Amino acid sequence: MSNPNRYSENPVELPLDGWLVEGHPVRGCKPCAASHNKRDQALKRNDWRAAGAAAADIRSHKQSH
Repeated sequence: MSNPNRYSENPVELPLDGWLVEGHPVRGCKPCAASHNKRDQALKRNDWRAAGAAAADIRSHKQSH
């Protein structure tokens, strides 16, 4: 029979996938520039959800150009 842990263990910390916050805005595109600014601000405050959303906006908007 196994001996399960009867105590809390330290949480597992997974690294952030860098591609989630990557994306290069199209030069001269105002929506891309705004999303780029939102992403930078979110990264400064460690808001990974907002940074990822802004990066996704940049990546998807770039495809429509």
